Amino acid sequence: MAALVDESGEFFSPALLTGTSSEFMGLRPLPRLLRHRHVIFVLGPPGVGKTSVACRLAGEESPRIFDSREIDTMLLERVRNARWSDELLDSADLVLDGPAWLRNRSGAIALLVELAQTRATAGARTIFCQADADGSIEELFAAVEAGSAVVIGLRFPNGKRARLRCARRICDELGFSRDAALGSDCLDPWRYDRLRAWLVERTWSTE
Repeated sequence: MAALVDESGEFFSPALLTGTSSEFMGLRPLPRLLRHRHVIFVLGPPGVGKTSVACRLAGEESPRIFDSREIDTMLLERVRNARWSDELLDSADLVLDGPAWLRNRSGAIALLVELAQTRATAGARTIFCQADADGSIEELFAAVEAGSAVVIGLRFPNGKRARLRCARRICDELGFSRDAALGSDCLDPWRYDRLRAWLVERTWSTE
């Protein structure tokens, strides 16, 4: 994982971390940035593990996750009641999975930023996941207060060896022979869901 830092060692704002989902899901301690900043944006292509990483960052077995429809309802209630609900303010870690269609909705952006920064002031973390590549997440982190946010850019493993390692790890999880992973690096497009389905199909067809 890489972070953007200046010559003094201070992190740029918003700071950027990149890597595969497994780098954020393993046993290694999370980067210091993720322990000290309270607004996190998780970006990446479909199927790359954004929601899984967000739940790992939340540090709870079953964190409360709001999808796009629930986020819109949440915003309407904030306008109607002129305040955020106690559930939103008191939750230690909040995952907002899919704020979408925010372009030209400056009011919605302002309210989501207000929520995140109110929670950050109280020491609570808010994690935004990209659902659609419609520019919504970019609009949000451009509006967040400087120095408060971290952007995580997730990618799939690159190269044959990295992809084979991933496939063998999934074989271990599924109880398959590691030999089933051979050739999986050539999947196109290469995605975790396609890899898992390919391994299952290949294993069942040889039994």
